[in-house]
Amino acid sequence: MGTIVGFASEKGGVGKTTICYHLAVALSRYHGKKVLVIDGDYQRGGITGRFDETLIEGFRTGQIQGPTLYNKFLELYSAQTLTPDIKIFATSEERIHFVPADPRLSAVTVDKIPTTNNIRENMRSLWRHLSVLEVVLAPIRDRYDYILVDSHPDINDLLRTILYACEYVCSPVKLDLQSTVGVVSAIEAINNVNSDIELVANTIDETIDYSPTQYAGAIATQAREWGGILKWTERTEYRRIAQSGPIFETYVTEGDGLRQAARDRCPVFDISGQNAEKQSQQLRELTKEFIERCPA
Repeated sequence: MGTIVGFASEKGGVGKTTICYHLAVALSRYHGKKVLVIDGDYQRGGITGRFDETLIEGFRTGQIQGPTLYNKFLELYSAQTLTPDIKIFATSEERIHFVPADPRLSAVTVDKIPTTNNIRENMRSLWRHLSVLEVVLAPIRDRYDYILVDSHPDINDLLRTILYACEYVCSPVKLDLQSTVGVVSAIEAINNVNSDIELVANTIDETIDYSPTQYAGAIATQAREWGGILKWTERTEYRRIAQSGPIFETYVTEGDGLRQAARDRCPVFDISGQNAEKQSQQLRELTKEFIERCPA
């Protein structure tokens, strides 16, 4: 059964999509894993564009081939029976499939759930909203070793649905004070979802088959070095993050390699040059640590 891992941070621009994308490619290319990527970033659709550039225009206009994840929420809002089928796309990487982003996911909110005068039934509806992604993935989960879920940099009802479905969550982060706020908020959001499920289970008087989501750790990105080691300010911030929760030992430095790869819509593993080779090696090491922290 595929291990579901989410990538979450309230702070944008920290390399969340970059890390999710490269882990997917490295898991497939260097470890022979079958990977499904869910693009839940409804504003940028970064992974969608990396895997299939032809989908970008559809993303901008909202004309994404469906059914998408948004259609599953729409079924709930229309009081229909939630069906698990969803459109899956192939990529040039043989073992990677993906579900494209849908800009309409920005409209996902529990406020659209039909309510009744029955508190218990309303709680069941909230649980069904939390369970949307889990329900969608349940019948296809065995096809993959890993299912990676990118998210929009915001703590909202869509992210709560993602967190509920995941076994593990990682938080890419820049080593500066402003960016590390996203780590604390991600951990808090995970804890809130775990606590809410206990409350829902007690309220509706049903057994919910749910294992609490685990925080796998922060992943330092765009790090700066001096003489082959982290600069003093970055080492200080790294230690501060480690006091809040787990953090990956492997970090990824800034540089032209990843920027060129983003421009060319390809993984940095396919880019030549000293900096690209350095970042490629870091990402391969990160993938090994990722497998240890989030075992399939």
